[in-house]
Amino acid sequence: MQFSLRVMYWSEAHKVSRYENNMGYKKEPQCNYWGPFYLNYSRSWCARGDLNPHPLIRGLAPQASASAYSATRASDLWAFTEWPPTATCNTLRALPHPRKSNRRVIHHCLRGVAGRFHDRPEFPAPFMTYSNPHRTTPSRHAHFLTAQKLRIETMKNENLTREEAAHRSELLTVESYHVHLDLTHAKDETRESYPTVTTVRFDAKAGAETFIDYIHHSIDSVRLNGTHLNLAEVIDGSRIKLPNLAEHNELTIHGRSYYSRSGEGLHRYIDPSDQRVYLYTQYEPADCRRVFPNFEQPDLKAVFNFRVTAPKEWVVSSNGVLETEVPDPTDSGITKRVFAPTERISTYITAILAGEYFTATDTYRPKSTVNSGDVPLVAYCRYSLKPHFDYDNIFRVTKNGLDFFQDLFDYPYPYPKYEQAFVPEYNIGAMENPGMVTFTEDYIFVSGATEDDLEGRTNTICHEMAHMWFGDLVTMKWWDDLWLKESFADFMGTLGAIEANGFKDAWVTFANQRKAWAYQQDQLPTTHPIVADIAHLEAASQNFDGITYAKGASTLKQLVAYVGFDTFIEAARVYFKRHEWANTTLNDFLSVLNEVSGRDMQAWSRAWLQTSGLSTLGTRRIYSTDGQLTDLYLTQQLPEGIPAGVGRPHVVKLETFRQHENRLVSTGVLSLEYPSEPITEHRVELTDEHKKQVGEADLLMLNAQDHTYAKVALTNDDGLQAAIAGVSTLESTLSRGLIWGALWENVRDARLPVSTFVDAVVRNVSLEPSASLLGSMVSHAQTAVANYASQTERENLYNALHDAFSTALAAASPGSDAQLILLRALITVSGVATQGEETCRDIARGAFEDTTGDIAVATGIPYDQNLGWAALGALAERNLVSVAELEQAAGYNPSSISANGYAYALAALPQAEHKAEAYRTVMEDSTLSNDALSSTANGFRLGPDELREPYFESYFAALNDIWESRSIGMATRIVRGLYPRISYGHGSAAGLDVDNTAPVALAERWLQEHPEAPSALRRLILEAQDLTRRNLNAQKFNATH
Repeated sequence: MQFSLRVMYWSEAHKVSRYENNMGYKKEPQCNYWGPFYLNYSRSWCARGDLNPHPLIRGLAPQASASAYSATRASDLWAFTEWPPTATCNTLRALPHPRKSNRRVIHHCLRGVAGRFHDRPEFPAPFMTYSNPHRTTPSRHAHFLTAQKLRIETMKNENLTREEAAHRSELLTVESYHVHLDLTHAKDETRESYPTVTTVRFDAKAGAETFIDYIHHSIDSVRLNGTHLNLAEVIDGSRIKLPNLAEHNELTIHGRSYYSRSGEGLHRYIDPSDQRVYLYTQYEPADCRRVFPNFEQPDLKAVFNFRVTAPKEWVVSSNGVLETEVPDPTDSGITKRVFAPTERISTYITAILAGEYFTATDTYRPKSTVNSGDVPLVAYCRYSLKPHFDYDNIFRVTKNGLDFFQDLFDYPYPYPKYEQAFVPEYNIGAMENPGMVTFTEDYIFVSGATEDDLEGRTNTICHEMAHMWFGDLVTMKWWDDLWLKESFADFMGTLGAIEANGFKDAWVTFANQRKAWAYQQDQLPTTHPIVADIAHLEAASQNFDGITYAKGASTLKQLVAYVGFDTFIEAARVYFKRHEWANTTLNDFLSVLNEVSGRDMQAWSRAWLQTSGLSTLGTRRIYSTDGQLTDLYLTQQLPEGIPAGVGRPHVVKLETFRQHENRLVSTGVLSLEYPSEPITEHRVELTDEHKKQVGEADLLMLNAQDHTYAKVALTNDDGLQAAIAGVSTLESTLSRGLIWGALWENVRDARLPVSTFVDAVVRNVSLEPSASLLGSMVSHAQTAVANYASQTERENLYNALHDAFSTALAAASPGSDAQLILLRALITVSGVATQGEETCRDIARGAFEDTTGDIAVATGIPYDQNLGWAALGALAERNLVSVAELEQAAGYNPSSISANGYAYALAALPQAEHKAEAYRTVMEDSTLSNDALSSTANGFRLGPDELREPYFESYFAALNDIWESRSIGMATRIVRGLYPRISYGHGSAAGLDVDNTAPVALAERWLQEHPEAPSALRRLILEAQDLTRRNLNAQKFNATH
């Protein structure tokens, strides 16, 4: 049974700080609202109370006395009748849920109350302890100890649906937001929340009712058109009801919002190296409502006016230009920053940055024909990263990109500044907030950077810059059309890296890495069309995937080849001018494309944007009895589920190669077309000259210039063995990348033994000049052994890789890209090989000694903390380092690197007690940040299967509670990070078929028993199960090959 308990509290002496009072808080007694909560009776005992995102009753800890209080019901209001509650209250009586007609009373005997409301000094203590995943200090670990085991969870009405959003759009037009955040006390880790005051002006249909979104800590008042609304009547979880609207409305809400530790909302990070405080926001798709109340959907654009009160010495920034700084009249150390109004933008791209950031400045002076005028540039990072912050390179890439995109799009950069912040514990790569772009600080390279690293950062900078037009200027109406910004930006990121910044092989990286991501995603059972069916926000959160980004960009690359680059760009120019500051759908873009190209693009859209799955392309050569080619067929295996009558047209290049003096030499390129009809084979008309060229070829490379999106089946008939033997002799970097990509797909599909792939890597690792391809090669080799090799062959394969990496490293030029890539690879493989201990111990000195000079095996690379902790993690995985040594290193030079490295290494130790503690920490400790949680989970996953098998059942039993109690970001990390893994044919899997092994069978049972589980959670389990099944099938294949 489940019933709602709405918890109210009163304060007779409402104390506020002067800063809260300056924001408009009244000192008079008032009613404040918390909740509502579900008080959920459950037979499955959950001793957790860190239930995100609302404050909650947490600490019902054992006490000795037996005084009591009760909750009574008046209308739909639940309130404590005894106030203040006694310190050892013993019984909570919850009267019936308002929807229940039988008025059954449920009694739960509670064993006391511990803790207090940490942020609210007006409350008597002790009261009830609550916690959440955003807090930065250890919470009091109190547990529910009740006669009937209780679970208290937050009301889950945060999952806004597409229909609800559409209905709200019909009712409203939003004019502006005036938002004030008071971050005065952000440095105090005991404060979990901060005050906010938000005023929204909007038009509506007179008499209508709607709601505004706010995932809050608490709400103090809601005033609509001058009338204070009854909080108990209008607050419904994360929504605030707005009844009886006027034609023109003004809404003011006073509340408190949480500081985040999950990277969702306003994230707070305190640097362990110097105790400096750093705050930043991250919202997409719908976490702006964690910071201030708003209509959280992309098509309700508005003008935003931000004001932020914070310590005077702090850096504070937002989307708009800083207009004024207002000193606090009673404290010279506090100022209020007032920012200029933004353009009309969506809520999810607003941004706040505050803290003790290092700041670098420059000015962009356009060289482009389309001229925005001078634009101030700013780059931010943590002070402890300042020595590694190559902001000159970042500014150079930014200037090149702005020149390139302004002319390309024939539209001036539409914002008054361009700031870029590199921030800690960031959940994603970057975010396109106009005027204030945020990036993961992983793009600050503390251990040096390869050409591939710099290309990746350049690509990301250009990706986010393209969003200033694709996404910020013109925005999708709803998340169904997320591709309208992400696919375009992914394409433009690569284009900008090449055309504006000189990374000529960026399309190679795209083909070898981004498309590999798309291919993997598109073969999962949860794959979806590029134009997806996004029914609600949880689905939107999971659609930032390989389909939306990489498949979408691949399809656009194909579109460019189909209609021509100039036509494509002209369509983009018309699109921007026609829909500037507005919201669009697929049809809006297609109508422009039809108009500019003169073609009907609907068939192309149906084939590529509105269907899912991955085609597999191949060739079939037919020879006569005298050995002469008579026919060439193009084959296509269409994905399952594609609608009847719909095919996949392709325009591809077929390059032919002959072996000559131990090299593969190109003998020509043919342009071929796959028809749009859904046929499996297509005969190609060839001239006699081309028949000779194709027939004599030792290698056929289909899709040679990577113009289409499809998996290429490289078979023995196509020249698989010639490709393996001669891949490094190919002159073209793109050709080598396509061969390695095809080999990788063969390994994943269990068509090529892992041992063959590893042998190819071993023979070619010292011959590959491309940093991008070398990085992919060594990474894929290790992944192949870990996931797809049989258990009995792994040790020999890892040792072979170790020897090859070590030999290639010794031959690499000091300071070269190859040297750094190979050193990193050598460290990781040393964690699973039987060799490398001495090397790792030497490298690990960088973590706990004040070392000078270069690493012994890599002259030109100095010792540093980052590489040192990577080496300690490898040693921990092999049980070659003690807890005492790890603690020594963690205390030597406190930093985010050491904190996360310590968590990873401790969890990686192959002993039952460390696995138990890691599992408990991830499942129960809500104080973990996002990075700390992932580091612990990643360490837990290492080591012998038998150490993790005791947690398989409990993992699946806890899934629902995890999903209900954590934010979607943190829950996703847990679900993916702890999903069971096991080796085929060994341990508990001995003698079992793949579908009967525990990770697959338990997932299947859970899916069958929980058909009503949230679709986002089911998607994660389906994907993890499918990847596990693929791994086990490949292991089964490799056990016999």
